[in-house]
Order: sequence, then C-alpha cells, then structure tokens
Amino acid sequence: MELIKLCPACGERNPVSEIICRACMTNISSVPPISAAPEALAPDDEERTIVSHILTFSRLSDGRTLSVSDGDALGRSGETLDFFKDEGTVSRRHAKVGFCDGTWLIVDLGSTNGTWVNGERIQPGQARPLKDGDSVALSQTCEMRVIE
Repeated sequence: MELIKLCPACGERNPVSEIICRACMTNISSVPPISAAPEALAPDDEERTIVSHILTFSRLSDGRTLSVSDGDALGRSGETLDFFKDEGTVSRRHAKVGFCDGTWLIVDLGSTNGTWVNGERIQPGQARPLKDGDSVALSQTCEMRVIE
C-alpha cells in the first residue's frame, strides 16, 4: 500500500518524504501519511490543469544562469546538481521553489547554512515570496539574483 501526504491547503498528493507541498508550498511536515487509494482522498479531489512556469536565477559571482520549474529543489543533488556541485556550503536539498497564485515562493528545507532573501534569513519550512531582482543566498558564498 502506497502512502502519501495530502496537502490540507490545496489537496496535492505529496510523497511521504516531503515537508513542503509540491503545489502550494504549505508546510506539511506534521501532516500524517494516508493511503494513496482513491477512497482515502477527499471527494472533491479532481485533476488539475498543469501549467509550466519557469524561474531563472543568475549567479552574482560568474553570471551563470539556472532555470527552475515549480516544485524544483535547489541544491547539490537532483536537477540542480551541476549548478551547485562545487558549492560545499550548499546542502544537497537546500531550498525548494514553487509557483502559487501568480507568485514564486522559496522555502528553506532545513539546510545547514540557511537561505537568505534580500539579506534576511528565512526560517525553514516558511514560504517567502520572490520577485524580479531579489537577491537569494544559499550560503555566504553562493548568492544569486532572480531574473524573470
């Protein structure tokens, strides 16, 4: 039997390992797992239209760019491995980005060195809106700028 975490805010079916909803960035760390069987889901659970959104970051140190999609994790593993592979101060799964209600959000995933937006440290598990021109630091040595 497959288990999932059902987001109480948007109804997204998330893997049990997620602490932040893939769809709306709600903190689901305390949501108990349920059976993925259809009868375990809310009756109003319906298919969503998937729209692709892209967010681009530019590294301040070298100008390289990184484009990410809704739900992507930033860090030294997964889809962003090549961009961060030489950044020992960036965690493997450092932060996650999401697109919700027309706004990009970033959430620190409990990283070792923290995530900073415009010089302000964000608390793990709390979503922080991003806009064009914002500075995002995944450590003191890895700073990027949002370019939409």
